[in-house]
Amino acid sequence: MSDEASERSDGWGSVPPNGSAHVADTVSGREALADSPTSATGDRNGRVHGRPAPQYGEYAPEGWVNPVLVEQERLAQEQRSRALREQAATEAAEGFARSRAQSRARSGVRSADRSQTGHESTASRSSDGAGADAGATPHPFGASSLDFAVTVGLLAMGLWSVLQALAVGMVASTTRAYVAQHYTALADPAGLSPAAVVRAVVMVLAFALVMWWSIRRLRSRRWTFWVPLVGGVVASILGAVPLAIVILHDPHVASYLPGAVGG
Repeated sequence: MSDEASERSDGWGSVPPNGSAHVADTVSGREALADSPTSATGDRNGRVHGRPAPQYGEYAPEGWVNPVLVEQERLAQEQRSRALREQAATEAAEGFARSRAQSRARSGVRSADRSQTGHESTASRSSDGAGADAGATPHPFGASSLDFAVTVGLLAMGLWSVLQALAVGMVASTTRAYVAQHYTALADPAGLSPAAVVRAVVMVLAFALVMWWSIRRLRSRRWTFWVPLVGGVVASILGAVPLAIVILHDPHVASYLPGAVGG
């Protein structure tokens, strides 16, 4: 019994008394911390310079730092650093997007300027070409006012020629007098009347065709002055064919021509 009492009094007994184990561990822990060196900031358990963390109801020893506050401050510093990095990356991305948008806007403005310049040059070339065409100006009918005026004038001349061709008797007598004055008298001048009728029909049909074609081209604002010009030449040639056939087949003219050609 004396041995057991001595062991219990020294704290090294094999069976410690109730509550004595916690006390022994606390005392031995303090002694161990007092003997072992620690860092200035303390370990993970918050003990600084070998001093334990304050217990409930105790004052904190001098130099003791709360590890929870240290950890919170470290986490806050990491969050601030992460937020600064994210903000810098966002600003860099926004600046890159703005620079790309500005470059695209500048390229669009340059392309618009080039297209506008091309349109202006095309318009100037068109106006120069119109001015070169005898001072032509826009007109609701025909390619220009000059084209319209010339076309109407030629059509009026063609209409006058058609009205003259309709005077069949006058055409026949005029042709007979011309042949008799310059060549020889016709043996059968009555044959000129049917030829004059055929000529009148040809002139009317040709004029109607030329008038229809000219109106279509005038409405489409195309150059038209050449249509009545060419139509008048063709109608005159076709209208002269019947009269020429009658004259060349007349006996007096047929006998006159060889001598006139040979002489």
